[in-house]
Amino acid sequence: MNLNLSLFLIIITITLSTGCVEPLDEITIQTDRINKKTTDYRNKRIKQCKEEATEEAEYYVDSLIASWVGHEVMDTIAFPNRPTRPTRPADIIGTVPKFDLEEK
Repeated sequence: MNLNLSLFLIIITITLSTGCVEPLDEITIQTDRINKKTTDYRNKRIKQCKEEATEEAEYYVDSLIASWVGHEVMDTIAFPNRPTRPTRPADIIGTVPKFDLEEK
C-alpha cells in the first residue's frame, strides 16, 4: 500500500507541475505564423527569380557562343577567303614610243 501511495503522489506531482505553464498569447502565435509564411514566400520567390535569371543567362550565353562559332561548326570543309584583287597597272598607251617593224 505504501508503494501505491508513493506512486500516486508522484503522478499527482507530475500532473500539477505540467499544468502550471502559462498559456501562450494568441496574438504572438498569429504573428509567428504570419512571419513564418512571409519568410517562406519570400524565400520561394527569391528561388524562382534566381532560376529565371539563370535560364535567361544560359540562353544569352548560348546565343553568344553560337554567334562566335558561326558556320564553322556546321560546315566541315573550311574554304579560304577569296584573295583580294590586285591593283590595276597604269595605262601605257601613249607613254611608250611606237616602234615599226618594217623600217629595219
